[in-house]
Amino acid sequence: MTDPANPELNWLEQYQFAEFTRAGDLVFLSGQVGHDEQGNPPEDPIAQYQLAFQSLSRVLRQAGLTPADIVDLTTFHTSYPQHMAEFVAVKAEFQGPARPAWTAVGVERLGMPGTLVEIKAIASAPR
Repeated sequence: MTDPANPELNWLEQYQFAEFTRAGDLVFLSGQVGHDEQGNPPEDPIAQYQLAFQSLSRVLRQAGLTPADIVDLTTFHTSYPQHMAEFVAVKAEFQGPARPAWTAVGVERLGMPGTLVEIKAIASAPR
């Protein structure tokens, strides 16, 4: 994960975090945002939400998991409660029939200007 304003900056190293970490039977996934290939958040909320869930899916796959393994979802929204119907629709596509616990939090801003949502999750991964 790199900073689009400075491609030489690796966020994982600079800010010293992992995209996911295991603790017992749980996997904690760091917050994911919806940025395009150039690292910019699309202006269209639906496109941004889809990209954020695609990013979360990528990290789940790296951990050997699927959306069905998520037991807790926390989302941080800069435009809360605007666009919640759109967010819920994209979330439903992502999670399918699974129904994890979910907390939506309204925040003033996120790490990059224009970012509407950050999604973090906890998944179950019994050994």
